Amino acid sequence: MPMYRLFNRWRGFTLIELLVVIAIIAILIGLLVPAVQKVREAAAVAQSRNNLKQMGIAIHHMNDVYGVLPLPVGSYPHANSIDPYYQPASNWVGTVHYFMLPFIEQDNVYKAQASLHPDSWWCGYNIKTYISPSDPSAPANGEPDTSNPRFGTSYAANESVFAAGLTVVPGFRNGTTPPVTRIPATFQDGTSNTILFAEKYMLCGSTNTGNASAFYWGETCLNCGAGGNYAGTCDRQGAPNGVGSPPLFYNGLTLVPQAKPNWKVCNPCMLQAPTAGGILVGLGDGSVRMVTTGISQQTWANAVNPADGQVLGSDW
Repeated sequence: MPMYRLFNRWRGFTLIELLVVIAIIAILIGLLVPAVQKVREAAAVAQSRNNLKQMGIAIHHMNDVYGVLPLPVGSYPHANSIDPYYQPASNWVGTVHYFMLPFIEQDNVYKAQASLHPDSWWCGYNIKTYISPSDPSAPANGEPDTSNPRFGTSYAANESVFAAGLTVVPGFRNGTTPPVTRIPATFQDGTSNTILFAEKYMLCGSTNTGNASAFYWGETCLNCGAGGNYAGTCDRQGAPNGVGSPPLFYNGLTLVPQAKPNWKVCNPCMLQAPTAGGILVGLGDGSVRMVTTGISQQTWANAVNPADGQVLGSDW
């Protein structure tokens, strides 16, 4: 009987056994973390796809209603439009993202924005459709410039499309230049072969004081990277090109996106692919696709230009 009790008495873990259990748990956690990260990244990519899809649908709706699309920044639906929501009456000047607001069910924001500032990219609102959950630079409140304040976007508009055929036009900002882009006339290469919007870090650099590192309401170009307040522009090679210069729109000549760079040191004159899989782009037909950062310079440039007559390469 005493011997039976001895063998049935519970024996505690030895130190070695405890260490083995801890090691097993640590291994399991190590295996689980990457899986969780992949799930989160996949969810973020899915949300970003949906954002670009909604923007593509909105663009087609705008074209149906007005027969023309906005300039990168300017007056819409025609030159010298009068803003009915801003008094005293003034030219209705804004960006593609601003004029798109009523078409993504943000009509109240659209009206309120105009009452705050007539050029409509200041004093904005946090629009979730304009923020990619994959963007590591985007502040939680969507406000990269706290000094004004202004709200930002993670999606750059392709100025080769929205400024179709135009080169350097400082008159964009005063509303005297009429919009020029139409579907399908502008898309001579086909809407399914032309990029409308692409992912881009909201900020490049650690500052948020309204310089060329910040991009507001999409007032930046997919292929030149001008700052939201036009504090600087970028030349064809993607290098900063002075301060206070007018924006430069280079049709079809563009650098391929950076591959998931650190947002505090990335190049504001380039696009940034926020995931290892590549960069999401919204096409002229309303579809969305993932493009790898290994795409060739020529294929990317052809996809940016809506009317170069070139066939996209096999790496598209």
